[in-house]
Parts: sequence; C-alpha cells; structure tokens
Amino acid sequence: MIPLALVFLLMLLLKWPGILPFANSDQSTSLALGFILVFAYLLGNNLKRLRLPQITGFIIAGIVCGPFILNFVSESNVNDLQLLDGLALSLIALTAGGEMKIKKLKRQLRTIISIVVFQTSIVLFGFLILGLIGQYFIPFFRGMSLLHLFAFSLLLGTLMTPTSPATTIAVMTETKSAGKFTDLILGGAVVKDFFVIIIFSFTLSFSKSITIPSHNFDFGFLLHILGEVGGSILIGILIGTGIILYIKFIKKDIIIFILSIAFFSYQISHNYGYHPLLICLVAGFFTENFSSQGKLLISAIERSSVPVYVVFFAISGASLDLSALRQTWLLALGCVFLRGLLKFSGTFIGSRLTGEGKEIQRLAWAGFISQAGVALGMAIVIQDNFPDWGSEFMALVLAVIAINQIIGPIFLQRLLIKVKEAGKK
Repeated sequence: MIPLALVFLLMLLLKWPGILPFANSDQSTSLALGFILVFAYLLGNNLKRLRLPQITGFIIAGIVCGPFILNFVSESNVNDLQLLDGLALSLIALTAGGEMKIKKLKRQLRTIISIVVFQTSIVLFGFLILGLIGQYFIPFFRGMSLLHLFAFSLLLGTLMTPTSPATTIAVMTETKSAGKFTDLILGGAVVKDFFVIIIFSFTLSFSKSITIPSHNFDFGFLLHILGEVGGSILIGILIGTGIILYIKFIKKDIIIFILSIAFFSYQISHNYGYHPLLICLVAGFFTENFSSQGKLLISAIERSSVPVYVVFFAISGASLDLSALRQTWLLALGCVFLRGLLKFSGTFIGSRLTGEGKEIQRLAWAGFISQAGVALGMAIVIQDNFPDWGSEFMALVLAVIAINQIIGPIFLQRLLIKVKEAGKK
C-alpha cells in the first residue's frame, strides 16, 4: 500500500508545475505510460490481496489516471497508446484461441450454441420491449418517432449482446482456471462475438432502411462484412501456419516472434479493415488444434501475460468516457440490470434445453457480463450513420460499457471460485 501511495503522490506532484523542478503540466506520452503502468500494477496487486481481480485494479487505475479524473493521461496520450493497446489485444486473442480445444468444444458445442442463440434473441427482444414501453416513462426516449425508437432499441439490444473475450481470458489466466464452466464461458464469449458481427450487419442495414427514406436494405453491406470476416479467418489460418513452422523448426526467441506476429496482425487489420481479434483467435485455435506446438505458444505468451494485461486494461480504463456516465448514469444502470437479467434468462433456458446441470443453469450467466471492444466499435459506426440520435446512443452505450467492464471481471472471478475451477490449471 505504501509504494502505491508514493507513486500516486508523485503523479499528483508532476501535474503541478513548480513543485518539482522537472514537473510539467503537459507530460509526454512515454512518461504518462510509465507511471500509469506502475500505478496500475501496484493497484492490481493490492486488489488481489482483497480477493478481487487484478484486471479490475488495472482498469480503475486507468480511469483514475485518465482524462476525466486526474488527467495524468490526456486524450491525446490515450490515442498515442492505441498501438500498444492493439498489440496487447492481439496477444490476448492468441491466448484465447489457443485455449479453445476441439475435444473440449465438441463436448459442449450444443450448449454453447444454445446459450448464444437464446442469450442473443432474449436480449434483443428485451431491449425492444424496453424501447417501446420506455417512451411513456423514460425522458430519453420521448422525442423519438416510433420507427426511430424501434431502430434505436434494436441496435441497443444488438450491442448489449456481446461479452468481452479479452476480459474473460484475462480473468481465467489470472485465476488459473480450468473445467466445464471455464470452457463453456470462453467458448460462448468467442462464438457470440463472431455471430454478433453478422447480426449487427443485418440490424444496422435494416434500421437505416426504416429510418432513412432514401435508403434501401443494403445486401452489399452484408457482403462487405462477410468478406472482412472471411478474410480475417484466412489470414488467421496463414498466421497460425507460420507460428507452427517457426516453433517447430526454429524454436529460438519465440516470444519475440509472437510479438512480431501481434504487430503484423494489428497493422494489417488497421490498414485493410480486417478484425484483429478474429485473426488472432483463428491463429491460436489453428496452432492448438492442428499441431503439437500449441502448449509452447501458450506458455510463451503467459510468461509475459502480466505486462500485457496491465497495458491493455489500463489503457482501456483511461479510454472509458466518464462524461457519458455522468450524463446517462440512471438509464445506464437500468440497462446494466436489464442486460444481466436477460443474460440470466437466456443462459438458463439455453443450458436447460441441452440437459446441463442446475449449477450451470443458475450460475453460468455471471460469466457473460464483461463488455468492451466489439460493442464500442459498433457504437461508433451507429453514431456515424444516425446523426439525429447517434451521439445520445453513443453516450448511453459508453456508460453501460464502463459499468460492465468494472463489474464483469468481479462476477466472473467469483463464479470461478464458487464452482471450484480457479487454481486448477
């Protein structure tokens, strides 16, 4: 606790020019990154002693140091750090793909698909109902026409569906979890992200066709999305093949090679519009299931997992827009509660229909709360396509994501401890 307090005090002093001879109110990106990483690491360790997830500490540190509280990391600093954020996400996705073993997935594939289908459909339906009845008692909805309200609610339901695979795998790695719940939740988070990308293309195009008179249902947009997904899968297979050949025949400096792969995946995604998460998921999955090099890949990444998670979640915390939370906190809390209730319902029905035990039926929903990248990316697209209410939509989604990304890791960690899968790896 003392080192944490000292680092925090030094950051405060650096923000006040004149107190220290080298202090400057406009710190460089490198200095900001150095302090936020040390602060995040120390805070994560202190929360771990309180039996809370380390990554919750990393996220909170990012929020505290971010532009909306301490402003030690400015908005321009956060933008400058997006490359490191992308590299960390690529490494996390490689780990997630490597943890998905076909033998385990086969045993639970029916349950995973059933949960994904029922969670998605129930969440979509639930938020449609919220929009239709909310116009009578939620001021936020009162100025909208029925068609715009329908589109708003449909798109909001779509964005409330995904779970963050990055957060999921980070908590599972930290808790060293293994077992039926672990495989089910990770598989569900990954499969759901894939399907949500496809569903989003339909809901976005349909919403535009009913709210913009000159716009027809755009099958070209769907083909474009499918092309991006197909291209990402193909690139992932090619990268996975490269990883297998390197580990099998060269074997030296594996982590340096993996970092190069992560950088390449981020760059090709950034420049050509492919999905870095999907590329690295497929690469890790291919390496694990179609070679004997999967264990070496995962062990190489896990040796550097703590700094990777500190970078990713601290920057994610600094990126969370707290001004959006201040504007819509009450409605955001309502959406978080409704989303959790609908996730419980979808998980309960989906697992019950496939004959899973009562423990999974009652508890597995708690593993699907966290929310981040995919939903945020889709919210930006919606803001650009619906100028009439896109900014209000973006503010609400950012507020919901901020809450879910803080509470999600705690729910998942408590679940893994309760079902006694933590510490089994």
